[in-house]
Amino acid sequence: MAVEPHVLQRDDLLRAATSAGFSTMTARKLESFRSNGLMPHPVRVGNDGRRPVWVYPPGSDHQLVRLLSWREHTMDADVLRVVLWVEGFPLDLDSVRTSATIVVDDLSHELEQLLQTEASRQGLDPVDGQDAVVGAVAATMAAMRGKRALPRPIRAPASDRATAVAHMLQIFVLGTRPDVTEDEAETIEKVLGVSPGRRQRVEGAEPWLTGPASLVVGAADVVSLPRMAEALAEATDAEWEEARLAARLLFLQLPVVARAVAAQTGKENLAGFGVFAVLDSEPLFAVLLLAFALGARRADWAGNVEDLTDSLTPWPSLIGEMKQVLDMPQPVLEHNLAGHGSEMQASTEKIIQALLDGELDPGPRPDR
Repeated sequence: MAVEPHVLQRDDLLRAATSAGFSTMTARKLESFRSNGLMPHPVRVGNDGRRPVWVYPPGSDHQLVRLLSWREHTMDADVLRVVLWVEGFPLDLDSVRTSATIVVDDLSHELEQLLQTEASRQGLDPVDGQDAVVGAVAATMAAMRGKRALPRPIRAPASDRATAVAHMLQIFVLGTRPDVTEDEAETIEKVLGVSPGRRQRVEGAEPWLTGPASLVVGAADVVSLPRMAEALAEATDAEWEEARLAARLLFLQLPVVARAVAAQTGKENLAGFGVFAVLDSEPLFAVLLLAFALGARRADWAGNVEDLTDSLTPWPSLIGEMKQVLDMPQPVLEHNLAGHGSEMQASTEKIIQALLDGELDPGPRPDR
């Protein structure tokens, strides 16, 4: 006989939040989340004496916990709305579309203002002097140190790094196709941290990064902010729904794969996977990956994205199977591993530790 799902009322949601470590959660906050369209509205199902009984849809407790988890990384309601929708929660698509558009437009405006400010400082026309302005901004960004600095996964000479950042701004922010030599394109790969993908292998597989490095210029047609904005505006509802799954896998499962590789090998950036390991720590990436998935469907990248997402589809089940190991008594685990070599035993122990540390859980993790 089927088990009736537990009826969720307001106090159930508040208890779920408290149990997850969000002790400051209140009924007033829940009301605010509802008014912002981040949580579903309850439905009146009857009365308990004179008191009306309101119930929430199944899964609302989980949605609240995920919302609170993401809010530790951003308070932007538009970003949060897109993140929750990408995760699979039932939010209104029209509202999600509007929020994604606002986020991308605001990001574009912020970067445009940065370029205009630099143009004014140098007394240059932001259009006619665009290359010089971009170069100056890139030099500043490339030289920055500290928390707001660009990551430095692979070392590169300062001048080469600044040139690479300038080209990245032209490609990914402005959506233009600069003249980039093969050597300069290889430096872009170093700055992005993906260059090891040309030579290093994972589990004996062929290197995933192939072809001329200068092909990165073509990214302007798919993953630049102008093209992302167009994809968000022009996609049909059906395309949004199809892109939703792709974005979810790229945003939540690709980082898990990258962290699993790092845990198993002890190498943070083996085959250039390190750049993917942090995608799910920044909610903004959910918006950008959604826009990328929509844009890729309209370009020659659609097949590549589909192949990648197909390879990621089994990972949630695989991680679930891995977690069953955590329930094994230690003697049983040791007996099962005894027939394998020391390398396999060490690799398994590393994966187990990653599972215990929550490194193989998708989504936001508390700052350590």
